[in-house]
Amino acid sequence: MNPGPLFKGVLCSCVIAAVAAPQNRVPDLRPLPEAQFQNQTTPQSNSPVARPSTPPLLPHDANEYVRQAIDHELAEQARDHTHWRFRYHREDEKNNADRDVIETSEGSLARVLLVWGRPLTAEERQKDEERMRRQVNDAEERARILKRNKEDDDKVVKMMRAIPKAFIFTYKGEENGVVELSFVPNSHYEPPTMEQKIFRSLNGTIYIDRAQNRLAAVEGTLFEDVNFGWGILGRLYKGGSFKVIQKDLGEGHWEVASEEVNMTGRAVLFKTITRKQKEIYTDFRKMPDSITLSQAYQILNNDSPVSVSSSHAALETEGKK
Repeated sequence: MNPGPLFKGVLCSCVIAAVAAPQNRVPDLRPLPEAQFQNQTTPQSNSPVARPSTPPLLPHDANEYVRQAIDHELAEQARDHTHWRFRYHREDEKNNADRDVIETSEGSLARVLLVWGRPLTAEERQKDEERMRRQVNDAEERARILKRNKEDDDKVVKMMRAIPKAFIFTYKGEENGVVELSFVPNSHYEPPTMEQKIFRSLNGTIYIDRAQNRLAAVEGTLFEDVNFGWGILGRLYKGGSFKVIQKDLGEGHWEVASEEVNMTGRAVLFKTITRKQKEIYTDFRKMPDSITLSQAYQILNNDSPVSVSSSHAALETEGKK
């Protein structure tokens, strides 16, 4: 079995996340005042950037509050069609690379800047250029990438909508407008898919930006082994963890700032698998809504980006926070 699909569920559960606690702050555990709760659901603001002087009341039912936040998160993601350019750093057991990425309606195009902290060799640069040209010029390649991305997005949406049913949430505290809630599995939840089975063995904490009602951050840990196909297809071992942070870029647009996954397990045929992955997103710049893949290719090749060395240093600094 290819371990990739096995861990797709883990990554999907990661992207439920959210927020933006500036400077990675950790909210305190002081109880929320009783006056902050209400029995009815909280009405949503019509403006994604509205910041009321008085924060909206929180439902007594913490699960209802999380459901509202997830519904709003998904609605805002569906509404937001802006395109951005950003720096993307990813490291795992086999790769360590920095990329300059531009989003378009035809998909995202990325130019590799660094591999293992060094500039590309002439041969590596040539291969990267060929990959980019193939994506720009090959309609079948573009269609394949878009199809794969849509399938991943659909899976993420299904997992996010299942969260209020899959877990029991409890208010823990609030700091600087960020509400902290702990979660444990709902013993009555029956996962409909293999990916969602991980929910039965996961606990952790979720943070929600109260004013904008956006998911802010999430971190979780496997408190027991997770078996797929009675352990025949694979197993994730107890102690695995993940953490995702999302930040507000302004004008109601939120982006994931960092993701970290640390999982170990066993795939079919008793092959040991390890998934230690870190992703960091920095230097966001808004691009024209009408930008095409071809235009993105021209920009990445002709527009000299921020120096590779300074960009890499910024990513390393961000990763140490």
